Amino acid sequence: MRLIILASGSSGNAALIESDGRAVLLDAGISARETMRRITAAGVLDARVEAILLTHEHADHVRGVRVLARTLGVPVIGTAGTLQALTAMLADVPEMARIGRRDRISLAGMRITSFPTAHDAAESCGYSFESRRGHRIVITTDTGVVTPEALEALAGAHVIGIEANHDPRMLDAGPYPPFLKRRIAGDSGHLSNEAAAAALRSAGWQGLSQVFALHISEKNNTPETARGALVRSLATHGAVALETVARGEIAGCSI
Repeated sequence: MRLIILASGSSGNAALIESDGRAVLLDAGISARETMRRITAAGVLDARVEAILLTHEHADHVRGVRVLARTLGVPVIGTAGTLQALTAMLADVPEMARIGRRDRISLAGMRITSFPTAHDAAESCGYSFESRRGHRIVITTDTGVVTPEALEALAGAHVIGIEANHDPRMLDAGPYPPFLKRRIAGDSGHLSNEAAAAALRSAGWQGLSQVFALHISEKNNTPETARGALVRSLATHGAVALETVARGEIAGCSI
């Protein structure tokens, strides 16, 4: 089982989750051409993408979805609220399918479980991906708080991708207007370093092997600041690799 973070941050988000040669693309927030270029650069061009799974409808998560769905000939899967918000964009894609915010489906040889996140979007969610061998990857970003359902999903994960968007002190002192600061820091905004660290402390177990810090703000955080907050929370988990994924970087792991 492999997780490849193709893009992460306000300029675009996309990840590929692969198991036994079959794959799902999670979000498509960069252009279709750039997505395919990064898949090639990451060495996973052999993975057969069978669907595009969406977390929510914001542009940095769906920018390339229409062209990718048509190019790959695969369905786009999202919650009813997400698909409704993208009606015009997805009018000519080959196929669409709905998933609830607390559903479990079988796709690309994996068991995929959705869970609600807390974001200012129509019906946002995160996902858990479990292989036939019982390996589990959980990704949750774009959420102001870690929901109880997200905490439940994180417990027992082997690999976690979690938002570490901002440092509250940097956000408060930063250049954003007050309304935007309130949005980011609010319960339907983005997860702070400290909130991500608390979630990892609550969810951790000795089988956790890799954590990716995602959606790191370029103005209200730094990879080093995020790393410092999360490393401390992982101290009791055993040997856990931590990688901060900044704009333009590709990262990944195999389990």
